[in-house]
Amino acid sequence: MKLNKLTKMLLDIVYPKRCPICMELIPINQEEKICEICIEELPYIQQPRCQKCSKPVFSEEVTYCFDCIKANHYYKNGWAVWLYEGAIKDALHRFKYNNNKNYGRILSKEVVTLYSREIFDAKIDLIIPVPLYRKKEKKRGYNQAGIIATYIGKYMNITCSHNSIIKKINTKAQKNLTDKERISNVKNIFKVTDEKLIKDKTILLCDDIYTTGSTINSCAKELLSCGAKEIYFITLAIGKGF
Repeated sequence: MKLNKLTKMLLDIVYPKRCPICMELIPINQEEKICEICIEELPYIQQPRCQKCSKPVFSEEVTYCFDCIKANHYYKNGWAVWLYEGAIKDALHRFKYNNNKNYGRILSKEVVTLYSREIFDAKIDLIIPVPLYRKKEKKRGYNQAGIIATYIGKYMNITCSHNSIIKKINTKAQKNLTDKERISNVKNIFKVTDEKLIKDKTILLCDDIYTTGSTINSCAKELLSCGAKEIYFITLAIGKGF
């Protein structure tokens, strides 16, 4: 049912729109979005950056970040919008844990604004969010990566699948582990449930945060082993490459 202008105005008064980054109010006659001040101040990923995972690197002469030099990645390429620090780090925490599901729509629009050409050129057939362990998703009520994937698929008219791969083991939180522990923690934790759907497909994996890439790499490995053609990834934020 479409809402009339008066109803929309009343809803904006009762439930005011806020910038998902700084939490400042958005004017009633404007759409919910990242405010202009935050657009100017957020740490958008710029050049020079790693040609594999998109992490910023310290020099134009550097092709790959430290993690990509020392690790064997199963994905072809990946992209990220922001550096994982400061205000964007706080916003992603609210998105992930405070039931701010509307953030997914707003932040995913930035993904498409910046990387629609790269996604189009990669000839993506299917978008898949990195899955949560089912009990954890049920407890939280949603998978933030799933929301991101849904909106990117909607904006770019690409099929999104939420059930073709599952996380079969409830792992420890990656943020508290060393690099070596992260790799071990996510080894063989994913299982493809629909090989027909992914067979010979070029897939875009979606997640909210990329640190060392261990989780996305494990997910990409499982998809390739079950017949996927090629894997790319997109995340909202990423760690430093040096």
